[in-house]
Amino acid sequence: MGPGGGPGRVTMCQSGTAAGRLLAGIAGLAFAACSSSTTGTSGSAGGEDEETDLIPEGGTVTWLETARPARDSFVLRGTIPVPRRVFPRPDGRIPFQILDWNGTPRTTQMEIVTRYPRDEEGASVVEVLAPVSTDPGIAPGEQVRYGVVVDPADPFPGPGAPGVEDLANGTADVPAAIAALLADPHGIAITAVDCFGHEYTAWPLDGTGTMRLAHYGPSLTELVVHQVMTPVAPDGGPQGTLPHFFGVHSYLRTYANEEVLGLDVRFHNAHAGRDRTTPLDDPLDKVYFERIEIAFPAGFVLQQDFPDPFFGAPEPEGGEIVQPIVAPLGDGTMHVLRWQGQFHRRLMLSTPAAQWPARFYHDHGGFGFATRGFELEAGYEHYSWWNRGTARYFPQSFQLPRLDHVGTGTLRWTAYQDYEFLRTFLAEGTSYGQYPVEAAVMGWGHPYGVAYGGMTGGSEIWVTEGLPTVAGAAVWGLAAYRALHRMQMDRMPYALYELGGEPTSVERWLVPNGGDGDYVPFEHFVLPLLEPDDPFGFDEAPRFQIDYVEGTGRQPDYYGDHMRYDPYDYQHHVRATRGAKALAWLANDALAKDDLRLAAEMFHLSFHPYRNSGGGGIQSSGMRQKMEYVAEHPGKGLPFGRGEGWGLDAAVAAFATASPEWRAAKRPWLDRLVVLLSDGQASCSGFLQSQVAPKFLDGRYHARQAIEQSITENALRGLLKTVYARTDSPYEHLLEDVLEASLYAFVSRMAWFPGEQAPWSHTAVAPLDEWAPIWCRWTDIPADGYTPVHEDFQNWPSFAYAYERTGDSFFLTKAAEERGEGDLLTNLEQDGLENLENKAALLALMQRLNGDL
Repeated sequence: MGPGGGPGRVTMCQSGTAAGRLLAGIAGLAFAACSSSTTGTSGSAGGEDEETDLIPEGGTVTWLETARPARDSFVLRGTIPVPRRVFPRPDGRIPFQILDWNGTPRTTQMEIVTRYPRDEEGASVVEVLAPVSTDPGIAPGEQVRYGVVVDPADPFPGPGAPGVEDLANGTADVPAAIAALLADPHGIAITAVDCFGHEYTAWPLDGTGTMRLAHYGPSLTELVVHQVMTPVAPDGGPQGTLPHFFGVHSYLRTYANEEVLGLDVRFHNAHAGRDRTTPLDDPLDKVYFERIEIAFPAGFVLQQDFPDPFFGAPEPEGGEIVQPIVAPLGDGTMHVLRWQGQFHRRLMLSTPAAQWPARFYHDHGGFGFATRGFELEAGYEHYSWWNRGTARYFPQSFQLPRLDHVGTGTLRWTAYQDYEFLRTFLAEGTSYGQYPVEAAVMGWGHPYGVAYGGMTGGSEIWVTEGLPTVAGAAVWGLAAYRALHRMQMDRMPYALYELGGEPTSVERWLVPNGGDGDYVPFEHFVLPLLEPDDPFGFDEAPRFQIDYVEGTGRQPDYYGDHMRYDPYDYQHHVRATRGAKALAWLANDALAKDDLRLAAEMFHLSFHPYRNSGGGGIQSSGMRQKMEYVAEHPGKGLPFGRGEGWGLDAAVAAFATASPEWRAAKRPWLDRLVVLLSDGQASCSGFLQSQVAPKFLDGRYHARQAIEQSITENALRGLLKTVYARTDSPYEHLLEDVLEASLYAFVSRMAWFPGEQAPWSHTAVAPLDEWAPIWCRWTDIPADGYTPVHEDFQNWPSFAYAYERTGDSFFLTKAAEERGEGDLLTNLEQDGLENLENKAALLALMQRLNGDL
């Protein structure tokens, strides 16, 4: 496959409503002529919760577009946004079927990708999977489409307790070679070797560890197994073994009728130490190791999605093949992984004859993308990211824009270039020398970005991702996000896992202490603060291996660089989560979804409503401190900005993709957050943020920063759409009021002085004296109470969110002012891919008002 072209796109024009035409006219927009229209809601203006009619039985749900592979058959996969209560059905039946290229229905598996706020409303995005064949009349590499129709079918037999046997029992027609491998408890050995040569092993097929199913059905079954690597030959001597080594998450996948076994593996040195009954989850401090390898039976081949300099050559050993996936450094020095570090590899085991199918699935072959379309005679619009009634992309659930003005070829080429850019660095172990790939390979790791986790600037600080990939139906875009996700996790040593492999959580650590005295026994901001208390046992970690390596000078050359790389701070945390979000929504990627949940749990540990010690201590940056500040100073604003905004964005992304049980556990936290924001919001101006900081007007006043306001509004939009929309709870209505007031503050004269083209970067909102009255009018602000610099990079989504929330055309007028002279829609389209990730929501809104969407 390559970034080639495809068939001519199908374009339809949908007329806007009378109200939409009037409001667009006020904003100075032009309308395109439409020869036909469709029923439904996607042409209307205003209102956030548009619904689409359910497609009747026999109707086309969507078309999944992909690149035609150079093989006769494959498992087709794709994600589709759907209306409420479509899946799961009360009768348990599978509602959709994929049609083969010749129109033959194929047995179709469905999985939940994301859920609506109310669990009983089911999936908001689903994944469909089915084995299909290829049209012999279409050349490999050309774009092809497979129809998806409403055709209910009986459900498949469900699994019992998750187990290795599900990999053979769930997937249909598992070949004998794969079935035999799965039946051998010692068929796969994952081994690490420490600085003294001791081996530690995990056996993902032996039935031990914690297991759960991420997929289950006739097309594909995926079992996630977490185990802790233990010494093969325990030795208590001075050069003996550690009580355990890395934790290992194995993501095992079988594919229908394929001699292929997917094996994604995450290694972590992130044991939380909460379980004091066993040493198997005790922290290890730094871990030095010689190599990591995987052994499997002769007659199989192991491939990695992105080759790298430390993916070694396979070596026969008895009746096995031993494949180094982190080869030795070769100079006698040891690799190192710091506490809370983790990294992953995406692997495929196959028979020699199935190496090409394995490579095909590695490269995201078979992934299709829901396309925009209409059934004019039947009077409905297909389910897609462009249908306003099924616009469920990312937590904010905003309709995606059409990118016809960019061109399909450009979109696919952009996705391919992104892939090739990162693939080259990974394969060669080289660097760009600066952002975005400052460092070369560091043994097991190749980090993305620069070492400083708080790097300033707007680079890749985006509210959405994947637009060229999804609009261009570009499978190479998914491969690029896999590379990005790998490299971002290489530089994020912030994980904490329980013994069973789940991220640790506030709920697990919470100590009851009499109502308001309940506490989490440590402070946490991205990383835990180990002073004055260390409930993890980090200070008790065995040091004899560390002392040996460092005492004999066997640290790797990359040691300093590895220790210098900090995880992204919360002010820039979207850089870590953006790739995982794209993989979750577009590929239902289990590993990426788990990393979103990890991000959510780590933010919750940093921002919760509890105390931080039994003596009543409170973390200065935490949620509890803000609650107490607001209790003393209600209605005056609070220190809540981009750090909280990006942390909350990760939390709501995890909420969308998580189980009902996890969501239920997090709702009380989010409810209390909504109350905090409602109580704290400035009563007369609507600003949420009120903060004293050296970078905010040199600390002269309480101030708000424009980019932080827009990032917060984006997070609140996600919170509303993903957690509260249509729940009719008091928190939903409080949050609606908070968001609307903030959006009006965004374009108020306090933020955007008369005659200025855009809002000020910083604006004073109150004097330093927190007991003094806040400022309510722009004329209240002192002459030095703003920075004569404008913000016009991050705030574009706020215009769109505001218009959808209020229907007030004033927001479109201000957007037109900021973009500059000329027609707003024309200007946005002329911007092409420039800052598209931040402009997409506004572009889609303007296209809809113009009748183009």
